[in-house]
Amino acid sequence: MNLRKIYIILATTWLCLLKAKAIRNQLGQDSYSASTETLKSLLSVENILMKNLAEYVEQLKQKLSLVKRALTHFRAEELKMRSDNDYFDNPLNSFALLRHQRQDWLKWAAYMEQQPGTAQIAYAREMRAELPRTVDLQEASHYIELLVDYYELEPKDLAAGKLAGHSQPNTAFSMLDCYALAKFNLFQKNYAKAENWFNISLSKYDSRHNLLYKVFDFDESNILKWLGAVLIKRNEHVRGLQHLKRANSIRIDETSNHYQTKAIIQGLCSASFHRPSYLHCRYNNWMTPFLRIAPLKMEELSVDPIAVLYYDAIYDSEIEWFLNKSLNFIPALLDMRELSKDRTAQNVNFEDNGLEAVTLTLHKRLTDMTGFSMKGGDDLSLINYGIGGHYSLHLDAFEADYEGRGNRIATTLFYLSNVESGGATVFPELNLTVKPQKGTALVWHNLHMNGERHLKTWHTACPVLVGTKYVLTKWIYSFSQMFIKPCLANR
Repeated sequence: MNLRKIYIILATTWLCLLKAKAIRNQLGQDSYSASTETLKSLLSVENILMKNLAEYVEQLKQKLSLVKRALTHFRAEELKMRSDNDYFDNPLNSFALLRHQRQDWLKWAAYMEQQPGTAQIAYAREMRAELPRTVDLQEASHYIELLVDYYELEPKDLAAGKLAGHSQPNTAFSMLDCYALAKFNLFQKNYAKAENWFNISLSKYDSRHNLLYKVFDFDESNILKWLGAVLIKRNEHVRGLQHLKRANSIRIDETSNHYQTKAIIQGLCSASFHRPSYLHCRYNNWMTPFLRIAPLKMEELSVDPIAVLYYDAIYDSEIEWFLNKSLNFIPALLDMRELSKDRTAQNVNFEDNGLEAVTLTLHKRLTDMTGFSMKGGDDLSLINYGIGGHYSLHLDAFEADYEGRGNRIATTLFYLSNVESGGATVFPELNLTVKPQKGTALVWHNLHMNGERHLKTWHTACPVLVGTKYVLTKWIYSFSQMFIKPCLANR
């Protein structure tokens, strides 16, 4: 054995010892899940904490008693003043009232701000060191799941206090016990078990105890939120979305909103094509005079906001012109410094210099399609999405006018390629999915009639699963439309 192998063995052994020491330090000598003897020590901790809480209650009672006595006295004095019409004829009474309101009520306001039981609160903080740690709860949760798996127990029976055929209702789990086991399984990615425990926790939730639950900053929405998240993880988007909507109806929460939006988007991204049944296809022959002799095939997708899909909106020869040019694609950037996490794509702009026949023709066609002037708009932008390429949920319109051009009143999206799988454009608020189809163009309005952003235009580009996606985008601005589309009040 050479010296190098000896060094490797010694180094490996040393690392193992360090890891073992770290585990011992983390678990400690008194791991509560390891033995029932160490668990018994928690009884004395529980007793101390209960006594401390009882002393805190006494402090609250003393303050409450004092406030009640003072309130009774104030009410009696106020009644005496109201019942005696000559009360303020006596200057002594007038002085007493003025002094009372100027001095006494300021003192009472200060007294109301005083926190009773500060000593008990401080002691409770000190006792935190004696309480089980997060790792203890994780260990205990792991051992409960071990029992369930090893003895093939039903969680609902365990939660009811039934263990190995023996029923002991006084040992039944509480709603919070079941919730903790559900959260443990969720973060262990055991989603089926997590769903089971969340459902049991939900069945044990008792709204009569809502005041008590406030102590834990807890209500039914906590369970519904995570149950919805678990169902989404298990690709049950409809049921997951139902729970998340119920959670948000109880308490608005960022996590609920995140999973709710994710559920809608995932469901729509998986759809082939969603569109309202009451809208239909027609030929657009009214937008400009030219369309009277060369109408465009148009499918209505939404009325509020306006969204339409044009067919044969760009010719193969025009597509080839864009794709066959020597292009220097650049990655989607954030603040022109770092790569965007919300958008995985590359793009290149085509400057509107009036010299290229293809771009001139396309801008005229855009006016026919939208009725808007292309002046002051952004350059045509060719965007390429590869495998997994996507654009997270966003609005095209800005919060305020942009560079003196107004706001993005409308967006046009030309699809230059078919995508075998994925890559759809999704509008969650409209329940709308548009699958990329070569030669089509999606047009939608981003603003209300009064110029405010239309929040139903939140949209996302679903990840490309198989194939390559090319789109050509044109953002149209409002200031150039002041005589074409005057700003009107919403109706």
